[in-house]
Amino acid sequence: MKEPTFSKTVLTCLKFVLFLPLSSFFVWIGDLFGSEIIACLLWPLVLTAFYLISRKKLIPPVIAVNGILAGVLILAFTVSMILAGGNTASLLMKKVFFCAGFLYPGMIVFTGEIVLLLVVLTSLSAFFLSVFLQKRAAVLKKAAPALAAAVICIAVMGYCYANSDLVRYGGHGFQYMHGYSSTDFAEYTVYYEPSKLVKPDSPAEIFFEGEENMPKLDGAEACYPLYAAAAKAVYRNIGEIERSYLNDKDIQSSNGKIVRFTNTVRGFWCLIYPMKGEYTVDLFFGARPSEDQLKDASWQKVELEITPIGREAFIFFVEPDNPVTDLTSDQLRQIYHGSITNWAQVGGKDQEICAFQRPNNSGSQTMMQYFMGDVTLKAPKTYEYVMTMGDGVDQVAQYANEEGAIGYSFRYFVEDLHQEGNVRVLSVDGIPPTLENIKNGTYPLSVDLCLISRKNDPNPNVQKMIDFMLSDTGQEIVEKTGYAGVR
Repeated sequence: MKEPTFSKTVLTCLKFVLFLPLSSFFVWIGDLFGSEIIACLLWPLVLTAFYLISRKKLIPPVIAVNGILAGVLILAFTVSMILAGGNTASLLMKKVFFCAGFLYPGMIVFTGEIVLLLVVLTSLSAFFLSVFLQKRAAVLKKAAPALAAAVICIAVMGYCYANSDLVRYGGHGFQYMHGYSSTDFAEYTVYYEPSKLVKPDSPAEIFFEGEENMPKLDGAEACYPLYAAAAKAVYRNIGEIERSYLNDKDIQSSNGKIVRFTNTVRGFWCLIYPMKGEYTVDLFFGARPSEDQLKDASWQKVELEITPIGREAFIFFVEPDNPVTDLTSDQLRQIYHGSITNWAQVGGKDQEICAFQRPNNSGSQTMMQYFMGDVTLKAPKTYEYVMTMGDGVDQVAQYANEEGAIGYSFRYFVEDLHQEGNVRVLSVDGIPPTLENIKNGTYPLSVDLCLISRKNDPNPNVQKMIDFMLSDTGQEIVEKTGYAGVR
C-alpha cells in the first residue's frame, strides 16, 4: 500500500488537532447529566465517527501520534504520582493536570482528575480505533512492549493513590444528597423507605403542619439520625416535603431544606448568623459549643439557650490487637500533650503512639479541648490538600488503622453508626463507656447531648420542639436511637 505523503500527514494531524476542542463540549454535556464520566464515554464514540469518514491511508500517522501522546502522558502522570506521594490533589499534580490540558485545546480549564481520564482515554481510543480500521495486527505486536509498560505504569499509579495520605487520612468520603459525611446516611433521611429511623411506640403529643410552621433543624453528624427521627414523628408529611426539594439548586449546599445536615461548623454558623432561605437554622443538635463558637455568638449579639436532651460518652479507641485496654484521664492528656509517646509507657508494647485528632470546631474536637483543660494539645497530624492551583491547605488527618494509632469520637458514632471499623474502645479510669455507665454517671467522660437555640426566639414552635424532645415521646426517641435519656 502506498504510504501517505508528508503534506497529507500534516493535514491529518491538523484535522485531528482542530477537532479536539469539541472535547470540552462533551465535558459540559457530561456535567449536565451530573457525571463527567459520560464525557469520557461519548468522546471515543465521536472519534470513531471521525475516523470512519477519514481516508484509511491517512490513519497510520494518527496511530503514531496518538500512541506516542498516550505513552508520554501516562509516563508523565506516573512520575508525577510517585513524586506527589499518590496525592492527586497535591499542587504538583494540579500543575501536571493543567499542563496536560494544553495538549488538547478547550480543556485547559479542567484541572482535576477528569483531565487524566479524558486525555489519556482519548489518545488510547484513537490509537486502538486507528489500528482496528487498518486491520494491522503487526502494529499491535510492535506496540506490545509499550502497552505492557503502560499497564505497569497504570498499576503503579493505582498503588500510589491507594497508599496516599489523601486516601488514608481524608475520611471515609461517603456522598449523600448534597453534603459529605464519614457515614452513609442515605437510609436515615426522612424520605427514605424502608427507613432506619426509630419510631416511638405511641403518637407524639404535638404535630407541626405546613413548612412555615416547622423549625429548621441541623446538627452534628452523629445527631442526624436522632433529629431526623424526631422530625418524622412530629412534622406532618416531612418525607414528601423534603423529597420535593431533592433537585432544588437553592438548597444544594446542604442535604435538606427543613431537616438538613451540613456539618457541625456550618450548621452552628447558620444558627448564630440567621439569614433568609436555606441558611437559616432554628435548632442545632450536638455537643456544647466550642469557645470560638461562643465568642462568635457573643460578637453577633446572639444569646444561646443550651438544653440537654440526652447523655453521651466521649470515647477513645485503638487497634483491636493493642494490649492496652484502659487508660487514666491523666495518661490520655499526657498522650495528647506529647509527654507520653510510646505505648510501653502505659503498659503496652514498645511502639510509638500515633495520636489522631479531629478538625477544629468539630463536635469531638471541642469536647477534646474541654477534656484537656489547661493541658495544651500537641499539633495534630496533617496532610496537604490542594483545592485550586495555588491553594494548599493542611487538613487534619482522620484516624487510620495504623500501628500504634489512637483516636477519639462519641460512643454512638463509633458503636451504633460504625463510623470507625476494626477498633476497640478503651475504658477510662477503669470504667467502660456502656449505656448503663453513661446513665448512672460513673463513666468519667459522659457528656450532654444538647439542643441549642437562640434565646427568646420569636418563633413559638422552636420552644414547642424543645419541649417535645424533653417529653416522654421525645426521650423515647433519644433512647431508641442509642443515646441515654435525661429523664
